[in-house]
Amino acid sequence: MEKTHTPQSRWPIIGLLLVQLLTGITLSPAANFFGIYLNEVIGYSIRQVAQVMALGRVAGMFSSLLGGGLSDRWGPKRVWILGVGAIALSSLAFVFRIPWLIVLLWALSGVGLGLTTLGGQSYLTLAAGVSTLGVLSALYNWGYTIGGAIGNPLTAGLLDQFGFTLLGLVLAGIGLCTALVAILLPNLKASTNPLLTVNALPGYRVLLQRRIIILGMLRFLPTCFYGVTTLLPLVIKQQGGSNSAVAYYAAGSAVLASLTQLLAGRASDRWGVHWPTRIAFATILLSIVGIILTAQSLWGLYLFGAVGVSAAWALSTLLPGLVTMAAEPQIRGRVFGMLFLLWTTGMILGTLLGGALLDVDLRLPFLVVGLLNILALSLTVPFFRMNPPQPQFT
Repeated sequence: MEKTHTPQSRWPIIGLLLVQLLTGITLSPAANFFGIYLNEVIGYSIRQVAQVMALGRVAGMFSSLLGGGLSDRWGPKRVWILGVGAIALSSLAFVFRIPWLIVLLWALSGVGLGLTTLGGQSYLTLAAGVSTLGVLSALYNWGYTIGGAIGNPLTAGLLDQFGFTLLGLVLAGIGLCTALVAILLPNLKASTNPLLTVNALPGYRVLLQRRIIILGMLRFLPTCFYGVTTLLPLVIKQQGGSNSAVAYYAAGSAVLASLTQLLAGRASDRWGVHWPTRIAFATILLSIVGIILTAQSLWGLYLFGAVGVSAAWALSTLLPGLVTMAAEPQIRGRVFGMLFLLWTTGMILGTLLGGALLDVDLRLPFLVVGLLNILALSLTVPFFRMNPPQPQFT
């Protein structure tokens, strides 16, 4: 029998945020230093590094589709624990020197990310009261950014003193502790109404509405830029930066992104999502121009890379408001599912684009994603001119 829960109970929320913070401490250093590990220790080229990293995204995409059904059947906590455990195990990729095993463990990291994202967000909606869901969602997302700000400098110190093997063992240990905290949390599960259980597949036709297609493009196009930026830590290292330089870039980006998320959220609450969304896209374009003009300098990659990443995080904060403008409540679950698939696809394509073009010219992939985001900024005009959605039953 499932345990009952009231929104006034604080332990599920405290535990949720703690697990999210520990997950961020584990995931962010792994993501920022895994490409360097493949390049320097295993001997992979940037193209090969990008392909391996894209494989992890593909694994995460399929795991989220599978995890949705498992969450409905088992409850989000069990799916969440599976994801946290997978991330802990995948950290051992830094311990081994066998290429196929390393690739397999990185794919497992993608599976873990998909399951923790799905399980954690579902658990949040069950644990939080309606009046506090927005604030707690912001704090939940801070787990990755603040966790990265804590984890990356610690990672640089470990690497400078002891190397990748100990890093993998430490990250795996933190991941194990994270899983134990998640196990201690109550098992929450949404009540079901058999009258509302329908075959949802035919209802996906509603996603072909013009405003939802444009919303999908507003999610996909900036994510292509963000996918390219995932290779910036490796570029910084190749430009002569140290492990500490990479860590400080990642930590600085995380802190700035956290502040930007809060600013974007408060601005949208006060003035709506229209202008914060346009400003975020304009900031992405500004950062792309800055990277292109200062491509050969570390300070340029530091400054404009961090600004662009922060603007992309701001768009993620604004996404729920954009969804409420584009979709009626009856179809928002399907819309969020579509947006997650587009986010994953954008990350894969952006990473592969960077891997293919960075060896040719550092500026080329940013030129391509710059053109894509000019299109995205122009699409905000018809999107915000559309009438609010009317109730629709499918």
